[in-house]
Amino acid sequence: MILSKKETSILIEIIFSILFLFIFLPFFYANQKTSFTTGDLFKKIIEIIIFAVAYFSITYTFLEVYFKNNIVEDERNDMINSKSYKLGYLLYELSLFVFIGLLINSSIDYNGGVIFFIILLTLVVSLIKSIYQFYLHRTI
Repeated sequence: MILSKKETSILIEIIFSILFLFIFLPFFYANQKTSFTTGDLFKKIIEIIIFAVAYFSITYTFLEVYFKNNIVEDERNDMINSKSYKLGYLLYELSLFVFIGLLINSSIDYNGGVIFFIILLTLVVSLIKSIYQFYLHRTI
């Protein structure tokens, strides 16, 4: 299976979401019942920023070295982007509705549970949007 530069770029985003899920989400899951200190949260945010910058710098450097050509933007890319971002927007709206419902129902703890749930929803929506975008690039 030969992937284009755009498809490889989308796969880089998908892999980042999966790595984030396995590396950083367990911290927020484990601390959702307890109130963690600002120092712990600040350290974790710094770790996430450093990881993201290092990951994307390294992967996109390899991407540019491997694919010397530029990404050709045409109407097909515009259509794929609008379809995938429309799905992402609808999923964000649905997750916001679910989040507000859980807050009203008080099913989640207000300390760490809110942070965990927001990060989880954002991660899932981003992952689904990227997978759908990759699917559209492979099929259209």
